[in-house]
Amino acid sequence: MNRAVSSQNTLNSQSNFNVTYNILAYLYVGCFVILGIIIGFSPIVYGLFFIISLIFILPSHLLGLYMIIFMTMIFERWFSLSPLITDSAIYKLYPLDIIIIITILSWLLNQLKTSSHKILFRFPEKILTLFIVLNIIYLIKSFFEINTDIGVAFSSFKNYAFYPILYFLIIYSIQTKKQLKNITHLILLGGVAIIAFLIIGLMRGEGLWTEYTPLSTVGVRFLAGTHAFYLVIATLIALSLLAFDRFKNKGFISMIIIIWLTGTVLSLMRHLWLSFFVGLSTLLIFIPIINRKNLIKSSFKSGLIIFTIIAIFLLSTNLFPLQDLSQSVDTAYTSITQRVISIVSGSQDTSINWRINFWNVAKKSWLKSPITGLGFGKKLPLDLGDWQTFEEIRNIHNSPLAITIQMGLIGIGLFGLFVVTNVLGNLKYIFKNDDLKPYYFGLLSATVAVIFASLFQPYLETNLTGIFFWILLGLLRTSIIINKVKS
Repeated sequence: MNRAVSSQNTLNSQSNFNVTYNILAYLYVGCFVILGIIIGFSPIVYGLFFIISLIFILPSHLLGLYMIIFMTMIFERWFSLSPLITDSAIYKLYPLDIIIIITILSWLLNQLKTSSHKILFRFPEKILTLFIVLNIIYLIKSFFEINTDIGVAFSSFKNYAFYPILYFLIIYSIQTKKQLKNITHLILLGGVAIIAFLIIGLMRGEGLWTEYTPLSTVGVRFLAGTHAFYLVIATLIALSLLAFDRFKNKGFISMIIIIWLTGTVLSLMRHLWLSFFVGLSTLLIFIPIINRKNLIKSSFKSGLIIFTIIAIFLLSTNLFPLQDLSQSVDTAYTSITQRVISIVSGSQDTSINWRINFWNVAKKSWLKSPITGLGFGKKLPLDLGDWQTFEEIRNIHNSPLAITIQMGLIGIGLFGLFVVTNVLGNLKYIFKNDDLKPYYFGLLSATVAVIFASLFQPYLETNLTGIFFWILLGLLRTSIIINKVKS
């Protein structure tokens, strides 16, 4: 009995240490990101950031994976797009890159010690490897071509060849039920933390960091588009878990989901509104009928709550008018109305016109070399009447199209084949595990939403969004491993 008690105390002590260790890791790394935001990402800040990250992540590659997800969801571009700045140059080495490199090193050291992780390398993984190799060839080719911006070419290479490594990190690290649940719960936790940014946006009358995604219509974003992107992922996962009664407190999670949906709407990202409904439709198609009914029932109750809150809020603003509050309500109403109208009357929207014109120009250029494409680091002329400019192909606001124009039918063929074989190959395994089905259905619907959203934004060409594409596909792929490995 004493031995059993002693063993239990040891386990509890170890668990408490791990929790404290992880909290300190997030705290220290987060502090250095904030320091970089305030004073700039100088070599000193980067050096200290590297040392701290190395100390915490090298013993645990899983912590590195968790940190990649959580820090990107919170700090978005400041974590993923802040370059190393010296007196003489700017290097496109980002905090995100440092964490990924250290995580890879940590996994390799762990694998050399124990060889505990199952290595899956089937048809989808082979296709993705070929796609990465093709990107290496295109990068080398760009050094010998004229009218090529090497910096842009290297960025394209990173987004298409370096960040997909996260897919392999996921499937070679997340191999038990507990690990899959933990990393999925972390995404939900990140979504909860983003609520703070929505509150800040409502209080200051404009969302934090929204200046990086200016509107093409009248209005004000109360939440940054990237944060709304993460909320769409978190919301779809939460709805799947809610449909299967996986939350102890349905009322609380329903309130969180309502807030997330409010934030997505107030971000004024029209394509994310559409992407959410596409993801939700996917979820409703795949989940069993009884769970579909549970979700619809819960959504109906939540709808009544939303309607009641809005009615009370609007009544209060009329009975007790406050200038700032009334102005914020009017601004939000006008912004949402204008964005909804612009979806229908697309011909009057500069953003939509810009996309259509650029896509047509890109199509004409691509037809000259449809098999191999135009290559990395290229720009195309864009004429919009009084405004003439040269736009980077990778900024075409349609990721599959960007891959097609840059890498031709060969590139998009490999990319599409990887995505299709990955998703279809995992479906039969998703249905096998009753315990994990709610998680995989949520991840599947989120993946479909992200793919649909990539038709309207350069999501795969931007690392702070692109990494979630590879992470979600990796998490779906874990179904083939977890269903064959007892956890």
